[in-house]
Amino acid sequence: MDELLGWCVVANVAATDLVHFSPGTKLWVLPPQWGDGGQDVVVVGRHRGSPGPVSQMVVPRVHLTNFRVRGVYQPAVHRQLTKAMKRKELRQWESREEAEKVVEWWALEAAVHAGVRRPLKRVEFYHRLADLLPGRVFQEWAVQGVMNPKLSLELGEVFRDQVEVDAVLDLRELLDTIETAGVANWRNNPLWPVVDSVAGKIQVLLSRKTAVV
Repeated sequence: MDELLGWCVVANVAATDLVHFSPGTKLWVLPPQWGDGGQDVVVVGRHRGSPGPVSQMVVPRVHLTNFRVRGVYQPAVHRQLTKAMKRKELRQWESREEAEKVVEWWALEAAVHAGVRRPLKRVEFYHRLADLLPGRVFQEWAVQGVMNPKLSLELGEVFRDQVEVDAVLDLRELLDTIETAGVANWRNNPLWPVVDSVAGKIQVLLSRKTAVV
């Protein structure tokens, strides 16, 4: 049996417009390197149209799907995963458990941002909703993010269908009502439990795998 050289996250390319890798290509994905939560990730895989060896590259994680954890057995893959980038050693997965925990987070975000033209805006909106939920430290900027008039409500941009748009409009109406009582009274407003409930339901909508036709 080949020697286990380490554990790594594996994903497949979901986008058709990713220059260096074809859709469906299997990529080995390293953990976040730059404090951005892994929006851009270092990957190792076989370049589009190339029968040659695997190579190391940086790609936006938004173009990846089907995250899972696998053991690394191929020396060629391991060499590329551990190769320094711009003379800097890259952080590796410390354990299978660490990789599995991050996969849960990445898989959720992959489900959230699929099917729209502005996936990063969709994920950002999803996280702003989380800051309105019980147990989170309230941030006024979370409300501002939800109420942002520049956020497109055109179907297919940030939101997949009219069900999502209608739910967002309902939430905005509630927040508008509370705002008239003064920002200082956000959490004390009797409507806030309703805000929590609506925000939670929108998160469920945004994380669906398919839109409502």
